[in-house]
Amino acid sequence: MAKALHSRVRKNISKGLHKLLSKLFPANPNPERIKENDIQKILVVRINYRIGNILFTTPLLNALQKQFPHAQIDMMVGAPFTSTLIESMPQINKVYAFPRKLLKQPLQILALKKELKNNSYDLLVTPNLSSTSDTLFTFLVSAKYKVGFYAKDVFSPLTHAISATSEVKHEAVKPLLLMSAFSSAPLSSYEPYLDIRLSKDEIHAVSSDIVSGSIGIFRDARGDKKLDDTWWIALLNALQTLAPQLNFIDILDPNNTIPLKDDIHTLTEKNLRTLAAKIANLNAFICADTGPMHLASASKTPTVALFKVTSPVYYGTLGKKDLSLVLKDKSIENIAKEILTHLGIISA
Repeated sequence: MAKALHSRVRKNISKGLHKLLSKLFPANPNPERIKENDIQKILVVRINYRIGNILFTTPLLNALQKQFPHAQIDMMVGAPFTSTLIESMPQINKVYAFPRKLLKQPLQILALKKELKNNSYDLLVTPNLSSTSDTLFTFLVSAKYKVGFYAKDVFSPLTHAISATSEVKHEAVKPLLLMSAFSSAPLSSYEPYLDIRLSKDEIHAVSSDIVSGSIGIFRDARGDKKLDDTWWIALLNALQTLAPQLNFIDILDPNNTIPLKDDIHTLTEKNLRTLAAKIANLNAFICADTGPMHLASASKTPTVALFKVTSPVYYGTLGKKDLSLVLKDKSIENIAKEILTHLGIISA
């Protein structure tokens, strides 16, 4: 389907503006490495409104924490409800939010800009090249060093512009390429896994809410990625036929609290970090390609992600005990066998 005229015009204007600004404010694609003792305050900018995209910054946040163990790290996100995911991680001082409604409140924007300026950041890191919001924010906020990705004819207001490589495809691993601004260590030396660093206390505090030995399922997803309830019922029946001892918990979206079946437990939790702690008490988590899939992986729970239309090459689950399962033309019975074999519940 052809794009609407206004969409094509907007895209062409954006492309032209990027090209002009990239000439007026050229980035340096060959910078010297930044020294560790120069960095005391860091701001990571990812103004996005989806759970998965915020979680994709955690490998980078953890790498920065390791590289600059004495630095204070702040972060700018889009939606306020995602702040809880990040603010309890080690070294995170403060998480700012920039919701869309803030665009209609110029006085609050000016107050935010003043606060960020007073923070006197040594380093600003922007891990996404294609975000206009991140680029504009990076341009407006002061920092001694600004690190992000370089691309020809794309405006990148950076002191250290790092070229991406096509060999790295996953959206959570790409940001780790920015660590070359500080170190000659190879990419393989950094942990590529999503990890929000849940504490033992956080996990234990909600353990009584989870039936011991349970497997969680989450049914919601965006658009064509979603699998309908009839499919889920058939999968549960197949799993229970192969392993009748299994206990399932239907984790409900706060906006859709209708349970799949009357004979399984349900769970609803709006606070994302609390939800992650509850998921950490599960034996496993099964879902489609969706934000809670990445949340489960970031909680270190073995996660099975079911890919219907998208590719796990770019968005697959990354944990050591995870499985990204492309459904294609597989029968539900074969899918159930693959899941249970991966989890070690039945033999191959």
